[in-house]
Amino acid sequence: MIDPLAALPADIAVLVFRKMSLREIARCMLVSKRWRRLLENQAVLWGNVDMGGSLGKGAAPLDSRLEMGFNHEEETNNSDSDSDITGKNSTTSAMLLYDENLKTIARRAGPAMWRVALRFSPLISDIGIRALLDSGCTNLRHLEIRANRKISNDVFKELVKNIGGRLEYVALSTTEVCDRVVQLLLCNAPNLVHLDLSFCRYITADSFPVANGSSFVFSSTSDPESDVAEAVGTEDDNIALDQQPVTEADAQANKHRHPVFQVDAKTLPRLQTLLLDGCVDVYNAAVPRVLNAFGKSLRTLDLSRTKVTMWTIQQIAASIHKPLQLEHLLMNGISIRMGSEEEEAMLLNDWLGISTPIVEGFIASVMNLRRLKLGGGNNLVTNGLVSAVARSCRRLVSLDVHDSLRLGAQSMLVLGEFCTNLTQLNLSGCIGCQDEGIIGLVNGCRKLEALDLSTLNITDESLRKIGSLLYKLE
Repeated sequence: MIDPLAALPADIAVLVFRKMSLREIARCMLVSKRWRRLLENQAVLWGNVDMGGSLGKGAAPLDSRLEMGFNHEEETNNSDSDSDITGKNSTTSAMLLYDENLKTIARRAGPAMWRVALRFSPLISDIGIRALLDSGCTNLRHLEIRANRKISNDVFKELVKNIGGRLEYVALSTTEVCDRVVQLLLCNAPNLVHLDLSFCRYITADSFPVANGSSFVFSSTSDPESDVAEAVGTEDDNIALDQQPVTEADAQANKHRHPVFQVDAKTLPRLQTLLLDGCVDVYNAAVPRVLNAFGKSLRTLDLSRTKVTMWTIQQIAASIHKPLQLEHLLMNGISIRMGSEEEEAMLLNDWLGISTPIVEGFIASVMNLRRLKLGGGNNLVTNGLVSAVARSCRRLVSLDVHDSLRLGAQSMLVLGEFCTNLTQLNLSGCIGCQDEGIIGLVNGCRKLEALDLSTLNITDESLRKIGSLLYKLE
């Protein structure tokens, strides 16, 4: 049998292997010593590290780390602290990377490494991340480290300082990352467009800067001395923070907040996606900071399950960037608390819900919305609010208002009239929506592919209409 690598020029062979996933390349290394030498020395083939349980589109789960080209002697023994994560002989253990494995990949790739996606990486520690820097992997554009509590913030800071200049996509969800790391990232990654901090329990409003004229001020609720200031600017203790507290929690935080440094607006990235889902220490104070800093470019904002409240509606209405570029606004499971009595009186209009001027200001700011989530038993999601959104946001394709008890036929009829492009709608738990509203909705929204009507009090009449008109329903 003819060896294809012997028959093809080396550069042509490399082009063929570049079409393969990392897992497939690693398995090819087991064919022969010649193949192993060739593939191991081609750094460009190891530049895309995707360890999400499967490598490459349609790839099967990893059977063992040996399929990645790792020898037994390259692996380190697990510490006792890892035993609660996975057993030594379990299938899950075979699918996880250790520090030594990451060091091996980094050594093979070097500066050619452009993407690291560790979607489940509980065993990677500071040693593995420092190996990226030691091997010269400073051209990363995509950094994804999820489900990890072993990497320290000091190492994250060092990593951001060295590779921030090229980063475009960063996902650090479910890690122990803190405000200082995010501050460094926003100051050292001018090309950053996607930032995922979901379920990072130490993230607060301090991660984002306060507008101060033509510049922005980063602050800290702890020690004002910061390596961030050393990296990008000079400390200025006389800068006044212009963010006013809107809840008691915000007020308490501001009492201990210190200005750290300021940066020019032009140095901040043009962030397009910011995901803060499950960041339990993010309060209302974060919203105007984010909108002022990134409102001109931000297209996706996820505040679900944070401590922000429906006061966010007013903050969006008062944004200085109108209309905002927001296409996806996700606020499932947020509180209806407003803060002070004055703020609540300003936002509410007796039993009708949010006052008309604020609703009008809100929809004027989010006219480009394509996806909106306001579900979770929020009593301020009323017919008036949903109807106003439907009339103004004609491009809306996805709406989630589950468990909104004050919705009824009025808003459903308006949705059917104005939002004919809807493809996804979640009305589960909206017990005020009955046959009249559902039939009117279905008559207009015939492109629906996903429709959740769980616990609704509807009859066969609505079901027959759904079956006869919604051909795309999955």
